[in-house]
Amino acid sequence: MALTLAIVGRPNVGKSTLFNRLAGKKLAIVHDEPGVTRDRRVAEGSLGNIALNLIDTAGLEDDEPGSLLARMKEQTLTAIDEADVALFLLDARAGVTAGDEIVADILRRTGKPVILAANKCEGRSGNEGLLDAYRLGFGEAIALSAEHALGLSELEDALAPFAEESEPEETEDDKPLRLAIVGRPNVGKSSLFNRLLGEERALTGPEAGITRDAIAVDWEIGERKILLHDTAGLRKKARAAGHTLEQLSIGSTLDAI
Repeated sequence: MALTLAIVGRPNVGKSTLFNRLAGKKLAIVHDEPGVTRDRRVAEGSLGNIALNLIDTAGLEDDEPGSLLARMKEQTLTAIDEADVALFLLDARAGVTAGDEIVADILRRTGKPVILAANKCEGRSGNEGLLDAYRLGFGEAIALSAEHALGLSELEDALAPFAEESEPEETEDDKPLRLAIVGRPNVGKSSLFNRLLGEERALTGPEAGITRDAIAVDWEIGERKILLHDTAGLRKKARAAGHTLEQLSIGSTLDAI
């Protein structure tokens, strides 16, 4: 069985970069703008001999109930609940912030096993942040650089006690039908996605362009296995030109197709 690992933390600490690194491919959109990831995204990955079910999550932030940020937080809390282990990621360069303390408090209340890691530790700029991380109460932080693939062997050692090192390979008969829901922004793709799955799996709301990353979820009808993709809205290239984040979202949708 693969180990289910939820990567959590405040916005812009490198969660999606690490998710892509462990998945072995660029699945999640990575951008300097905070809050790019909104829905939780799932992928298979591995670290050494450890098979992983990875969950990329939105940055944990407090906000008014019903707001987009609050709905993103609910997605992240669901991811933590589904996980075997939570990987709590910090930005070593920034040190421990008030946002990190909020995440730490939420994780303590879940009762889930937590591995603490400090990202962006390339060079000497993150040393102070590593020392500062002790006060969160999760022990010593693993020094990582997701972008440069540093510290992954230490992360593997930390995950090993929770993992089984083998997973049955998928046979040809097990491979699912891949189905993508596509269309222009705000036509109800995520609402249909949720209706088919029977749960609020993707964020929905009156705001246009909520979905940014295409996400895929296993869905079964009887004995029929389907990998169902929710996607970002598509617009003409000319209208999206100059909007870097929207162009990345369109690329993610085209990859799903």
